Amino acid sequence: KEKAYGQAFVKENLIEIDPRQKPKTLLDNEIHEFLHIRFPDWSESKVRKEARFLRDYLWKLNYRKIND
Repeated sequence: KEKAYGQAFVKENLIEIDPRQKPKTLLDNEIHEFLHIRFPDWSESKVRKEARFLRDYLWKLNYRKIND
């Protein structure tokens, strides 16, 4: 069984993310949950595929979260 690092509540337009993740994994999970909100009819496999694609693209552009 996989551990959930994020959760999307489509009806509430709300995303919860566990912040205790490595940066690249955090980015992937943030995108993943956003895609669930944006495209609620997509299958889990499509969400995973598209989230990884976007994560890798943003990572190559040197996207990084900076803590305040």
